[in-house]
Amino acid sequence: MYPQAEISDLPWEPTLTDPLSPTVVADDAPWLALVVGNSRLHWAAFWGEQILGLWHTPHLSEAQAQGLIQDTFAPSAWAALAADFGLRSWPWEVGPSEGSLWDGPGFSPPPPLWLASVVQNQGQIWHTYDRCVAVTTENVPLGNRYATLGVDRALALVGAGDVWGWPVLVVDGGTALTLTAGVAGDLVGGALWPGLRAQFRALHDYTDGLPLVSPAFGGAVNTPVVSPWTTTLPPRWATTTAEAMVSGVVYGQLAGLRDFIADWRQIHTQGRVVFTGGDGPALAAALITQIPAWEAFIQVEAALTFWGLRVCRRGWG
Repeated sequence: MYPQAEISDLPWEPTLTDPLSPTVVADDAPWLALVVGNSRLHWAAFWGEQILGLWHTPHLSEAQAQGLIQDTFAPSAWAALAADFGLRSWPWEVGPSEGSLWDGPGFSPPPPLWLASVVQNQGQIWHTYDRCVAVTTENVPLGNRYATLGVDRALALVGAGDVWGWPVLVVDGGTALTLTAGVAGDLVGGALWPGLRAQFRALHDYTDGLPLVSPAFGGAVNTPVVSPWTTTLPPRWATTTAEAMVSGVVYGQLAGLRDFIADWRQIHTQGRVVFTGGDGPALAAALITQIPAWEAFIQVEAALTFWGLRVCRRGWG
């Protein structure tokens, strides 16, 4: 559980120097983290080693990003951005509950922004911020990594190892479902296949007549609603087209995960399995529903990539 701290309650008087200097890792300094994902931007605010809260935004235009940068991420800039999308002000998520994270006047002086991106055009627009620290896979302290390993996967694995210990397997239920395994700070390997939404999108886009189904948040578009499966698994033997799509994708996804996790645990009997990403909690809950004993070694952690950025920040410079 993340601290229910309010930014306005904190002493905004740290002295920060150039973001590439080791002094930027001072334990009494505020900083922001941004992980650019395939579908959304993932944000976190830190005070030294302590995470204050997480929130998410859609991908932004260059003009929207410049508005945040020019106002040094002050409350008014987030309010204007939220208005663009017809939403309430960001940030609003504090740990597991909702609340106002930015009630004070904002950061003074402007905070460093630690950035990791898997989408080039979305990542590049933040480089104009003079306190942006761009982290690439090469900067992540992970042994045995290969050249094309995504920075998000590397950060999540290092973050999981730092918090939960090694050996560890990270399951990221995002646009792509990724498995990334490591032992003693080294990458062992992993796997990738389409995430839940990508599979549903493919069924809709590459067939004639199949609906676009949402797997967990209210069912199908222009079809009868499919029951959410975040707490209850869907019917395996479906009697409607939309439910059959949900059954095939969900149970197929779970079968693949069971196979990989069983193999991992056979090799590393003490290894943790940590789920993250938008579908991570639902996938973990579904697997535990199927195999209750797995609850002993499965964890769910939304902040894995941010834990990885924190590790990078410790050793920067």
